[in-house]
Amino acid sequence: MAKGNRIYFEGLNNDYVEIVGSGFTSSQIIEEFTEIEIDRVKGNTKSKRISDIRKLYIKNLKKYTDTPNKEIADLLEIGRSTVTNVLSGRYKENDFIIKSSTEIDKNVKL
Repeated sequence: MAKGNRIYFEGLNNDYVEIVGSGFTSSQIIEEFTEIEIDRVKGNTKSKRISDIRKLYIKNLKKYTDTPNKEIADLLEIGRSTVTNVLSGRYKENDFIIKSSTEIDKNVKL
């Protein structure tokens, strides 16, 4: 929820995360919301949580920037096919991804 220049998210542990200021990037919001920096989601992983957060990065980088799929793949150190599959909806979205995407859409400022 946004109040003035503060953004409140219900975080992963049902606690609230507060971001103060304006002009947040989608990456900054994802990092605050998930408490995981982009560097920790690079490369392949068997962790569902990391995989879901990486999907958020992919979707939001594509939505809010003009970054080509190849650059997103290079940034996250994953294959281009993974980026394509996430963007095409081939991977099922769970409640975490849906809820997080909705909050980011409501609060991201470019």
